[in-house]
Amino acid sequence: MWKTENGKVLWIDFARFLSILAVLIDHTKGILYESEAVQSAFFYSVSAFFFLAGMTSFYSLRHRKAEESVVGWTIRRLWRIVAPYLVAVAVCQYVRGGFSWNLYAFILWVLNFRLEGQFYFVLIYLQLVVLSPFLYLVTIYVGKRRWHWLWRALFLAAVWMISVLCVEDTFIMDTYGAGRYLFGGTYLFLYVLGMAAAQLEIDFKGKKEAFVSLCVSLAALGASLAFLLGNRFALDESLFGWTLRVNPPGIALTVYSLAVLAVAFALCGLVSFTENKPLERLFCAAAWMGKYTLYVFLYHMLILEGLLPRLPLPAGLPRWLLAAVYMTAMVGIPVAGKVLYDRARHALMAGFRGKA
Repeated sequence: MWKTENGKVLWIDFARFLSILAVLIDHTKGILYESEAVQSAFFYSVSAFFFLAGMTSFYSLRHRKAEESVVGWTIRRLWRIVAPYLVAVAVCQYVRGGFSWNLYAFILWVLNFRLEGQFYFVLIYLQLVVLSPFLYLVTIYVGKRRWHWLWRALFLAAVWMISVLCVEDTFIMDTYGAGRYLFGGTYLFLYVLGMAAAQLEIDFKGKKEAFVSLCVSLAALGASLAFLLGNRFALDESLFGWTLRVNPPGIALTVYSLAVLAVAFALCGLVSFTENKPLERLFCAAAWMGKYTLYVFLYHMLILEGLLPRLPLPAGLPRWLLAAVYMTAMVGIPVAGKVLYDRARHALMAGFRGKA
C-alpha cells in the first residue's frame, strides 16, 4: 500500500513524522503548554520509532543484495547512524561549550551518549542493529513453521520476558531512560514486534476495508488513551514497580503506541484509495519530512534551548503562533541542513566523476 516506484513503504515515513512531532510536543512542555495530560498523549513517540525501526530493518535485510554479506549490511546500517551522531556530538559540544571545541571532551561525550538527553536512542539502536540479523532469521523461521501464529506468540512472549529481565537485571551506563539497559529493555520487544509485523505484509484490498480499519483503530486509540490518562501507569507500577512506565515503556504505553501506529497505517491506506491528489500530496509531504526524523531528533533540543529563546519574538505572541514558530524551526532547520548537505555532496561527487 502507498509505495513509491522502488517499493518504499511511505506510511512508515508518515508515521515517523507523527512520531517526531510527538517528541517535539513532549519536550516543549512548560514552554508551549502546561498540561501533563497533553504531554502524556504524546509519550508514544520513541516506542513508535523502535517499532518502525524493526520494520525497516526487516525490509532492508530481506532486500539485501546477494553480494552484500551480513557483516557488510551491519556495518552499513551502523554507519548510517554513527556518522550523523558524531557530527551532532561535535556541533552540540561546540555550542554548549561556549563555541569552543575540545577533542578529548568530544571523545568522552561520544562514548557516554549523554551530551544531549536524546542521544540514548543512538546507543540502543546500535545494539539492535547488531542483533538484527539474528532476530530476522528467527522471525523468518517462526513465520514459516506450521502453527506459525502459536510460534510467533511464543517468540514474542520470550522476547518480552527477556526485555523485562534486561530492565531488571542489566546496566550499561549512566545515560537517559532505557539507554541504561541492555538492548533498551522493552524497546527490544517493540523492535522485534515491528519485524514480525513487517513479515505479515498486511495490506488493504479496498477503500471500505481501510475505512473500517481506521474506525476500529480510532476506537482502540481512544480507549487506550483514556486508560493511559486515567490509570496513570498504576497497572505498570503494580506489575513492575517504577522501572517500566514511559522510558522504557510498560504495557499501557506499549498498547497506546501500537494504537497510534494502527491509526497512521489505516489512515494512509484510506488516503491511497481516495484518489484525492491534494490530500495525497499533503501526506506525501509529511512522509518526505519523516525521512529526516533522525536529524530532527538529534538537533531539536539544541535549537529549542540554544536558538529559539534568543529570537526577537514580540511579547504577547499568541500561543498558536509561537507553537508554529517553534515547530517550524525545530523541524525545518535540521531538514534544511540535511538537504543542503546532500545536494552539496552530490554536486562534489558529480564534479569528481566528471574530471575522472
